[in-house]
Amino acid sequence: MAYNRVLAQLAHSRGMSIGLKNDLDQVPQLVNDFQFAIDEQCFQYQECDQLLPFVRAGKAVFEVEYQLGNDQFCAQSRAMGFSSMRKNVALDAPRWPC
Repeated sequence: MAYNRVLAQLAHSRGMSIGLKNDLDQVPQLVNDFQFAIDEQCFQYQECDQLLPFVRAGKAVFEVEYQLGNDQFCAQSRAMGFSSMRKNVALDAPRWPC
């Protein structure tokens, strides 16, 4: 927690935004310190609800799935206010946004 807060302070002191990545357990404590969230496979693992504090605070959630097809998560992603896409796990150029 302290480490993440220091990173946020350092970014802000330099006029930069910072995103919280794949740290669902600390979302409630850190939502006010970070400007957006990035998460992988929250629909596959049924843990996307943990990112809703960012949406409620008017902040973006960027989410990517590797195993699920767009038809398996895009409707829910849109309903939750996320910006999601499917990518290859290699993170090469192809992408399939919702």
